[in-house]
Amino acid sequence: MTQLSNFIPISRKLFKHGFWLEQRAYSRFEAWLDMIAQARYENSEKRAFIGSNVVCYNRGEFLISVRYLSDKWGWTKNAVQKFLTLLKSENMIEMRTATGTQQTIVTICNYDTYNAILPQTGQDEVQGELVFEQKTPQQQDDLNNKIKDQKSKKGNSNIYRAFAHLTLFTDEFDALTGIGYSQQQIDDVLDAIQNYKRNSNYTSLYLTAKNWLSRPQQPVAQTPKNFKQKPKANAPGRIGNIANAFEQALQSPTQPSPVGRAY
Repeated sequence: MTQLSNFIPISRKLFKHGFWLEQRAYSRFEAWLDMIAQARYENSEKRAFIGSNVVCYNRGEFLISVRYLSDKWGWTKNAVQKFLTLLKSENMIEMRTATGTQQTIVTICNYDTYNAILPQTGQDEVQGELVFEQKTPQQQDDLNNKIKDQKSKKGNSNIYRAFAHLTLFTDEFDALTGIGYSQQQIDDVLDAIQNYKRNSNYTSLYLTAKNWLSRPQQPVAQTPKNFKQKPKANAPGRIGNIANAFEQALQSPTQPSPVGRAY
């Protein structure tokens, strides 16, 4: 059995934690770790449709978008390009252009060193994200489906709130409360995001909620449906005239009554 020495196992859930999702400028180490996390883990070919072309990539590879990495890492596009060039010169990555497209595929060199597939004798077991036996693509897909089924049974316990394509996990909720927001504030903001017609533009419910919570709270004036407004002073008609005369009488100084006139 292969021994993994000098390694610290890291759960892939780390990259969904509120600390990792916190908006910031990445360090070069964080950017490199993010690239390893983005690479395909499954030991089977992945197909993606780019326009009218089919792009295929394998374990340890991922499609790259300089603009996406620039936004995610908080870098300029030029800084991302220079970093990729540095990694290539250090033999840490390889890059190639997908046939028929301008899309770049990045290969993480020595990917199996970071994400080993370990042989195991006896009955197969599902161990989170690890695969303990070299498998054919069909066997790997069957195992991945089994993992997904197990996760779906457990998943609800890790979800605080979910709607449409957005999900807030319990650890992300804990991160928001750790900042100082109350549960009521968080729930109100989540309701507002859910009712927002353009929420399909958001990709992270945690980051969106954090951003909305940081905005200054503006009180909203609400008028009950059964509340009857008083007529305005300049309202037209007989009632408006009476209201105007009454308002003027209140605002004018008190005058003594003329002598000889009875009231």
